[in-house]
Amino acid sequence: MKKNKFFFLFLILLTSGCALKLYTPKPILDLSRMQAASSFLSDKYPLPINEKLIYDIKWIGIPVGTLTSSIKGIESINGRDAYVLEAVFKTNSFCSSFYAVDDRFVSYMDKEKLYTLRHEVYRSEGKYRKDAITEFDHINKQARFRNLLDNTEKVFEIPEGVHDFLSAYYYFRLLSLREGDKVAYVVSNNEKNYQLVVSVESLQTINLGVLGKKPALFVQPYALLDGNVIKEGRACGYYSPEGNRYMLAAVVSAPVLTKVSASLSKIESN
Repeated sequence: MKKNKFFFLFLILLTSGCALKLYTPKPILDLSRMQAASSFLSDKYPLPINEKLIYDIKWIGIPVGTLTSSIKGIESINGRDAYVLEAVFKTNSFCSSFYAVDDRFVSYMDKEKLYTLRHEVYRSEGKYRKDAITEFDHINKQARFRNLLDNTEKVFEIPEGVHDFLSAYYYFRLLSLREGDKVAYVVSNNEKNYQLVVSVESLQTINLGVLGKKPALFVQPYALLDGNVIKEGRACGYYSPEGNRYMLAAVVSAPVLTKVSASLSKIESN
């Protein structure tokens, strides 16, 4: 699987919530009753100013590292107050001995408008490197991508209210959802604009080990490009239905990757 396809699976993992055992999703996406995500926004679920969530990552059941997802305060970006959002994935010593990963993603989400203003990528995966920044101009509906390694640039069009994959995850936490809801919004990744559709399937209870049993919304995400469902991999999940609306765990499956899972193990918030 190409690196950009794996990266998109990672996007789905973050924006989906997740399962502790593999679930085979429905092969056909039913778009009936789908609504814009903005119609589900609620003041019931504000984001904290500071937060750190730590997830244990496993590949086919083998521990390979940790994912740390953080809110790191408010900063001014181009005159706009923005949440500083960060996701860091690092492999453990076992996995690093044959394939080391040290990835960091930083997003700045407008505190009022709740869309992305800037997305930074710092990826180190084996011999692969990518350092890049994308600036989002919502007034002119354009984004400027800059590769910090070879100094190349690219300008591409964006729709109104677009997200990057990390701001999409935190935006999803602001939505008031229940069984049967289907939400859609646009996510920019690799200079392309995808439609992300999340179907809320059911309310269940899952066991998170040291964190105990938690009520959870079981959700099924789909990504579409030019109206076609992305089929490189599958993801499914559970999401906390109340309070701070945490992603509780995640599973992504693909023919080559087989199965990658994330399970919430520690919460730090103010």
